[in-house]
Amino acid sequence: MLKFFKAGIAIAASLACLSTGQAQEAVEGQAQEPAKPDIENGQAIAVGTYNVSPGGACFRCHVMDGAGDSVAGFPRLTDQAYEYMVESLKAFASGDRPSEIMQPIASAMSEEEMRDVSAYYASREEAPYPPPPDVDPEVLQEGALLSTMGAPDEGIQACVNCHGPEGIGMPPTYPFIGGQYATYIRQQLQLFKQGERRGEELGVMAYIAGLMTDEQIEAAAQYFASLRPENVTPEQAERPVAEVTPQLGTAPIPDDILGVE
Repeated sequence: MLKFFKAGIAIAASLACLSTGQAQEAVEGQAQEPAKPDIENGQAIAVGTYNVSPGGACFRCHVMDGAGDSVAGFPRLTDQAYEYMVESLKAFASGDRPSEIMQPIASAMSEEEMRDVSAYYASREEAPYPPPPDVDPEVLQEGALLSTMGAPDEGIQACVNCHGPEGIGMPPTYPFIGGQYATYIRQQLQLFKQGERRGEELGVMAYIAGLMTDEQIEAAAQYFASLRPENVTPEQAERPVAEVTPQLGTAPIPDDILGVE
């Protein structure tokens, strides 16, 4: 009976990856089309000069080019899927995705501001990668197997089913994780495993992470962190581009951020 139950969950997880995008498109087709995001306003939000609470400047953690911070576990946002970032901000604001850092920032933002700043980071493509982590080849091999094949005997789906080859992402629902920081991937998988983060409505990631050992989580995190895919977020529609791409530094940065009294 347990085998049948696991098989049913695994099939449901696979179908979720295939059908979520179609269902989302159908719902969005019936809803009113949101206004086109303003990337220049998004840049202003990133430096904290827009209608966002003091101290909420995105660049403090994610940097202006979206490079993030591998040591602190602040994720790369460069070229990330636009709709995924919008939905993440909504989840932070509602508390569906808990974060002591992001919840107060996101809850102070309107949906328009969320879309603008997401469009800004989705349009960034120039953030350099740090050197790949120095990892035991056997750990990388295990991570590669989890990515391409999963662990069928344990009911663990292959990562490529939702995140694409080399973790390039399947927008709008599934983000790129190829080249994402191991600290961030490890942290998020642990949150899924512990039930503190559910993810999309069907809870596919929470289920899969719940089946993974700490060693498998570490292997997957290190493997994806070691990748350097040529392109991520493959759908051009998920990369809003301004008619005139703003140059970094055009939005004024407050004096208190610069250290001016």
